[in-house]
Amino acid sequence: MLYVGVKKGPHELVARFPYKIGIVVFMIFPEFLKSDAGFSDKVKTLIDDPFFDLLEVGLVSESEWIKVVDYVRSSGRSVDFSLGLQPEILVRGHDPNALDEGVRRKAEEVLVKGVDIAGKRGMKAVALCSGPNVDKGLRDKALESFRKTIHAIAERASKYGLPVYVETFDYQWDRKRLIGPLDLAAKFIEQVRSVHDNVYLLWDLSHAPLLNEKPEDLKSYADLIGHIHVGCAKRVDDKLYDWHPSFYRPGAINTEEDVAKLLQVLHDIKYRGAVSFEVKPEDGQNPLEVINVAKSILMRAYQIFLEGTL
Repeated sequence: MLYVGVKKGPHELVARFPYKIGIVVFMIFPEFLKSDAGFSDKVKTLIDDPFFDLLEVGLVSESEWIKVVDYVRSSGRSVDFSLGLQPEILVRGHDPNALDEGVRRKAEEVLVKGVDIAGKRGMKAVALCSGPNVDKGLRDKALESFRKTIHAIAERASKYGLPVYVETFDYQWDRKRLIGPLDLAAKFIEQVRSVHDNVYLLWDLSHAPLLNEKPEDLKSYADLIGHIHVGCAKRVDDKLYDWHPSFYRPGAINTEEDVAKLLQVLHDIKYRGAVSFEVKPEDGQNPLEVINVAKSILMRAYQIFLEGTL
């Protein structure tokens, strides 16, 4: 929950932030990309923080999850959870658009099982990304493979009333995923929606520099946008990386002005979803430092937005 004060002429006004605010837990605590040891202890910091309404988590063991649920109940807080399956693809290497049908089916099995876990745990959504990009001549086959996987995921998610968010990534700089630029990603989602209407795009501000995109580009795809991530790309020499550093770290590209522009676009397209931070500590950084910087960025960005729209 966030309230921001602004002064417009002789008037001093207070406005509540219009979207639920989330954070990607396995990015602010990147050790959870490898193991869920100590998950329930560290996530308490975020559960206790009234700034956050939504926690995006990866697959964690039942024992850790029970501890989290018990703590939420004892805290009296109302916090939503969603499942991020990106680590299963990016870290553990399951390829949902593999040309080898056996490899694709294995990835589908893992991801669909994740949907079952999310549904049974009462989570609010499931997110994932595509597998590695392929040569141009193989793209149609890879897209068809990914379509099969998404249909299976969306079908299972529909049983729990869960939306499925497909995150766009860069083609050429760092992650090099199959589903990249908005225009092509939108065509893919529209095709999937001819069968399943619970599939949406997840757009990440930190990926925009790597895709040569800007928040204004979302206006053409308003009905397809289901979720938003906010973070920074990083420039090192002449290369761009999807490293999600804290704002204003050396090489960090995105600024609070970019976030303010994004908020303006979300307002214009009547977006009603959540906005989640995806930021990661660099060497020597305390996660709480990164969290506090992110909060201040959002507060200032919302002020900039309000000053321009009041």
